[in-house]
Amino acid sequence: MSIASEITRLQGVKSDILQAISDKGVEVPSGSKLDDCPDLIASISGGGGGGGVPYLKNIMPTTGVKVVDESGYIGGDFLGVYYPSTNYYNNFAVVIPGADYSASGLGSVTFVDTTTTIGGRVYRTVTIGGVTWLAENLDYKFSGCGIGGGGTPTTPNAWYYNNDEATYGIDGVRKCGLLYNWYAVKLLNDNRSDLIPGWHVPTNDEWTALANAVGGTGVAGTRLKAANVDWATSWGGTDDYGFGVLPAGYYDGSFSLVGSYAYFWTITESGDSAYLRYFGTGATMFQNTYSKYHGFSVRLVKDS
Repeated sequence: MSIASEITRLQGVKSDILQAISDKGVEVPSGSKLDDCPDLIASISGGGGGGGVPYLKNIMPTTGVKVVDESGYIGGDFLGVYYPSTNYYNNFAVVIPGADYSASGLGSVTFVDTTTTIGGRVYRTVTIGGVTWLAENLDYKFSGCGIGGGGTPTTPNAWYYNNDEATYGIDGVRKCGLLYNWYAVKLLNDNRSDLIPGWHVPTNDEWTALANAVGGTGVAGTRLKAANVDWATSWGGTDDYGFGVLPAGYYDGSFSLVGSYAYFWTITESGDSAYLRYFGTGATMFQNTYSKYHGFSVRLVKDS
């Protein structure tokens, strides 16, 4: 079986490949190739393709399975850099941990750990430019942060859009998470060793580095926004890196712009305001400063 066959187009399996392996109890010997692992093939596919090779079919876009070598991230949505004559666009690479594909340009590869647990909840993660981020908005009810209520308090507080957790909570229909004011963000970051060990609220510079890693602020909007958001207004994301920005809107005494804008706090202050990054329906990632009482989404960055 060729490496091109082993990096199979994924078009249909409805569960994460890593979870499937775990659920089926399949053991994958180090250095194995797919044709040496019939149990693995059976566990992650719904049938066979031509010549007995299964079409491993779509892993859901939210899973974020990637491959890396010793140099970091190299696999993912576009494999044409390695196989320019193939049609592996918008698919994910599937390889066996420890297998050596150096002859085909991939090197010795392994699966990235794509989840972390914060506050008892499991979040997807994604590594871009050598930096690991949460790939979902934070939805963490931590001590000292109020939830819901009206007004624009100057004490730590957070809201679900329209105070509707069933729709906008991360376990809800639209998976937007909480909208935190900056006072809550500061409380979280000041107590990160207890509340979010190993993680922190990103600085404005870290957001800049993220944008640069995906081609600059002029295209970062398109490349980082979630694709196929059917409840949004012309959202236009391609989610090239699995970052999955959702148009969660904001809170400033009332709830606004869900479906068309996403706002994220940074920990970087500017006088009585703080920096944020935001995304609209176009291709750009924007920067601005806003009053700290606003309720915006939060992503975390893994400590280096």
